[in-house]
Amino acid sequence: METCATFEEYLFNAGHTEQTVKSYLYTIDIFLSICKNADKFKYKDIVQYFEQEGKRLDNYGSRSRVLSAIKKYYDYLIDAGKRNDHPCRNLYLKGQQTKGVIIHDLFSGSELEQLLDREERYGDLRIRNKLTMSILIYQGLSSGELKDINLRHINLDNGIIYIPESRKQSRRHLAMEPKQYALFDRYISEVRPKLIRNETNALLLGKLGSRLTIDDINYLVSTYKILFPGRNLNPRTIRQSVIANWLNEKKIPLEQVQLMAGHRWISSTAEYRFTSDEERREIINKYHPLEQFQ
Repeated sequence: METCATFEEYLFNAGHTEQTVKSYLYTIDIFLSICKNADKFKYKDIVQYFEQEGKRLDNYGSRSRVLSAIKKYYDYLIDAGKRNDHPCRNLYLKGQQTKGVIIHDLFSGSELEQLLDREERYGDLRIRNKLTMSILIYQGLSSGELKDINLRHINLDNGIIYIPESRKQSRRHLAMEPKQYALFDRYISEVRPKLIRNETNALLLGKLGSRLTIDDINYLVSTYKILFPGRNLNPRTIRQSVIANWLNEKKIPLEQVQLMAGHRWISSTAEYRFTSDEERREIINKYHPLEQFQ
């Protein structure tokens, strides 16, 4: 798709009405007149702008419209190649429905490792469960991708897992962690043959010998919630945590993480990139979720 030359052109190409475009342009004109270096703003800078303009934006509707316009402006900068990250995509006013990455829902790498240490009652299912959880926490797959893995997608000789293209994610090849080799080998050679009832290419099988479903995977993960009382543990937050940890703990380059995560757009990956730990704590503790002027 051809890059739009101006913010106005970008808005029209995005399908906005003339009235909405005029409103967004007016809002951004004010924003840029107050914030001379807005093109370099970070999350906390956007929050501070709302703090400073709180009296002028004296109701939720006004704040919501301004935030929508500012988010769209940074979408435009990314589209125009002027930025490769979005400073406020996951900033929400109190009462807004959030769908993006919620920082306080995420788990560190060491916390995710604890999911592999749980004692299991059933011998064969213990191996399958541990393998399932290991793929979630090391390869960061969605539950749908995990469900669809077949035997032919596993290359033990080279230590590679092939993830086919899905409706939301791109195809990719992901390396196994060294500690996964023995798990894969034992499951495929010993456990899976005991579980299988009818011919199937599925890698992960349930107790009845059929392919694990998304509901099966969600249930399995839910049984680990006892390890983190009060935390939002599910396949989605595990995947989000893995991607965030690739970027922020392991310092893997953004472009490489995009490929590993299967994201079609690098802006999706950039959502997971945090500032320093100190700045991140400051943002969470002081600013999120903008309650001070609700």
